[in-house]
This record gives sequence, structure tokens and C-alpha cells, in this order.
Amino acid sequence: MEKNGRILVVSGLGALEEYLVAAAAVLRRHPGAELAFASRQMLPDVLEGRMDGREWRRVLLLGVGLSAEPERLRKALRAAKKAGAGIEWLSAYGIGVPAGLPDDIRRLFDARVGGEDEDLVRVAARTAGAEAPDLLALHDGKGGGAAASWRERMAAAEWSFANTRGLEPLESLARDLAAGRGPEAWDAAARRLVASYRSFGYRRLVAESPAMRRLRKDIGRVARSGAMRVLVTGESGVGKETVAQQLHVQSERKGPFLAFNCATVARDLLESRLFGHVRGAFTGAASDSPGLFREADGGTLFLDEIAELPPEVQGVLLRVLQEGRIQPVGSAREIAVDVRVVAATNRDLAARVREGSFREDLYWRLAVAELRVPPLRERPEDLRPIAREMWRVMAPGRKSLSAADLDALAAWSWPGNVRELGNVLERAALFPDRTIPELLEEERTRSGLTASTKTDAPAIGGDVPLDEIVRAHVRGVWERHGKNATETARVLGISRNTVREKLGG
Repeated sequence: MEKNGRILVVSGLGALEEYLVAAAAVLRRHPGAELAFASRQMLPDVLEGRMDGREWRRVLLLGVGLSAEPERLRKALRAAKKAGAGIEWLSAYGIGVPAGLPDDIRRLFDARVGGEDEDLVRVAARTAGAEAPDLLALHDGKGGGAAASWRERMAAAEWSFANTRGLEPLESLARDLAAGRGPEAWDAAARRLVASYRSFGYRRLVAESPAMRRLRKDIGRVARSGAMRVLVTGESGVGKETVAQQLHVQSERKGPFLAFNCATVARDLLESRLFGHVRGAFTGAASDSPGLFREADGGTLFLDEIAELPPEVQGVLLRVLQEGRIQPVGSAREIAVDVRVVAATNRDLAARVREGSFREDLYWRLAVAELRVPPLRERPEDLRPIAREMWRVMAPGRKSLSAADLDALAAWSWPGNVRELGNVLERAALFPDRTIPELLEEERTRSGLTASTKTDAPAIGGDVPLDEIVRAHVRGVWERHGKNATETARVLGISRNTVREKLGG
């Protein structure tokens, strides 16, 4: 009966690791079953979408919430019953059917509720009649090297879902688990996902706000397209490199992801660093160097602070983007390269073009696809989940952020965006005797957002030349960041040359 796919398993999207192992337990007993994933809001649509005229023998709902709109849920469950399915709702830890669920809906399914100490994996295995001691051991945190590999893949799948909302890695994982296919038998997509998680798993694209949800969809669309040049814009600290990494991870490119800040290398060495050089090309060139474009061949090269690229290097980059070939410094030979270039800036490149400091033809070459990352103040819905995720990574094993902590963080304007939020939380992890509100008050003073304690600081609103106010502000930020010109430039969204100019005046 399973040959026709007449068993449907619908897994919830809550505690993903537990739900995936539970789904694998059912699939072990019923390998021909269809597998879907749904939140409580998605459940009615998922069920109705599968009731397409085929007969269904059994529908198993693994931990899916039942608190969606009653009318939609009623209609979907009736459609499943009409298709011949016996519907079973599985729940763990003694959590029964929601008290407010109408009786007529309750009568449409059978509830399989585990005991107070019984997890969903055990409920699923028992309901399906599956022999799954290895899955139970995996869920219980036992097992050797193979179990560690599975846990890493589950973490990678959860990370992928958080960033993309893609379901294919979840289903692939559940089916491999059910079949007992070990790491050596995983397909290329699974191995690539785990490798990406190892490289970038500490970064997650939180997208609760409408603006970030749109951005996440755009990232997926661009990543899977053939676009070889992408421009990422946004204020300093918003997470442009995270976007670039996701463009790489979600693409089919098999080469490496390399990142380079165009403002950190001396002008006369930039061309060599990007395009390579041959031995003897200049003083100190004792051996050949491939350059970043060759090192990133087949992959993605992220060029941050692209607006700071000198005019002479802009011309060389334009030729490389047009022809797909580089010429190392000191060499007469051209070398073909296959590199997706993701450029980023916190400056207004169109304004730079009008000023004449950035080539218009290079701008249009880079902006084939342009993605703007909104500042944190424009997406307040994202602040709390970002803070929770950062705190989980920075303070493992520590008590979660309290509601008061999160309220205090939400009340701050975050001119430094996600990077500033990370700095505050990192200090909170380092100094557990200080509260979040106390650290924010320190941040307020450090950022110059309250009255300055320095008697020689010009007063905003007084009869003081604007340039004097700007110079004082740049110097204050420079001193607060350890007199580091690069970090000062990043915080203020200006070039290092401008920082030096304001400090030297």
C-alpha cells in the first residue's frame, strides 16, 4: 500500500532535531511514505495541497500545533478524512490536545500522547511500530563518531532552514537517517551543506521582519541565478558579509569563499593582492603569488569597502569583470578565472560616480544585482531573535537574556547596527557582574549620545563651525576605539583617509 505514497508524515518545525529523528523513525517503518513539514499556521495548506484526488491510508502529524484558525483546520482535516486517511496526531511529554479546540475538530483525528517523560522520537517509533534503537540513542546524546557526524548534519540542516526556509535538506536528512546511510554515503549536496556550516555556521541571517524576509528571498533567487556580480549595500555593521556568505552557500559554486577589505591594503599593493604577481615583478616579490581571484576560482570573492578602491585599480577590475581573465603584475600572460564577485559598500556609490571618484562603467558592472541590507533600527522585529542567537553563541551554558534585558536592548537606537549589538553582548558575557542596562549606559557615554564630559568638546547647536564639530566627533570615536583608524572608519562609514584628515586638522 505504501508504493502509491498513501502514508503522509507531516513533521512540525519546532524542536527541529527531535522532530527530524522522529520523522526518521516513522520513515524507517514506512520508507515509501511522503514527508512534509509544517508549522501550525501552515498545516491546513499543507494538508489540502496533498489531498489531490489520491486515496490516503494514514496521515501522521508529528508534533504539529493545532491552534490555527479553526475553520481552515476543520476544512483540511475533513479533506484528509474524505481521501480515506486515518489521521493520528502525535505529541510528547504529556502535552495533550489544546483545550480550546472545538469538539467536532477533535473527533476528526486520534491523539497519541506520550507520557510526561516520553519524547516525540519514542512516541513516533511506538506508533509506527519501528525498530530504531540507533535513533533513540542518537536523540539521547549517545553514540560514537557516526552520531557526532549526524548531529553536525542536523545542526547544519537547522542552520540552513533558519537562513533559507528551504525544506529539501530536512527531508534528505530524515530519509538518510531512516535508511541508516552514514556520512560516506551522503550525497554531494549534504556534504557541501556540512562544509558550509563548518565555515559559516556561526553566522545566521535572522529574518523576522518583512524587510529581511524579502531580502532572504532575494538572496536565494540571486544565489541560484547565473549572476556573477552582486552589489551589497548598507550601513556599517548591518551584516553585509553574512549576506555575501549566504549568496555563496546557497549557490552551486564549489570553489571557496574568500573575503577581502579593499581599504586595508596599501594602494601600490592592491593590484598584486587581487590579481597576483610573478617573481621579480617589484621589490620584495621573491616568489610568484596567485592573487585572490585565482585563489577564489570556482567560488566567490567578497570585496568589502569597494568604494575605497583607487581609480587605477578600478580600471583593472573592470577589465577582469568584462573579460573573465586576469593578468598578474609583471606577467604578459592572461589567465581565465571563474569567480562570482560580491562587492559591498556603506557609501552611496551613485553619489561617488557623480563626484567622479568611482567609475560609472564599473558601478554598472557591479550592480547587476543589488541587495540592500536595512539597518537594525528599520527592523525592530529582528533585534530580540538576533540578541538571543548571539547570546547563545557568546555565553554557552549561561542563563538566557531576561525580558528586562531584551526590553533594554530594544530601546537602544543601535547606530552601529548588529556589530554594536554584538559588542555590547560580548561585554555582558565578559563582565557578568554588570547588567545589560548598565552596559548600555556605558555605551551611551562611549558613543557620545549624552552630554560630553570633556570641557573642550564643541557644543552642538552653538555658534561653532560644522567642521570643528565633525573633527571633535571623529577624534572622540577614534579614541574610544583604541585610536584605530580602520575601526573608526568602519563605525563612522567614512574612509580611513577621511579619518586621518579630520584627526590631522
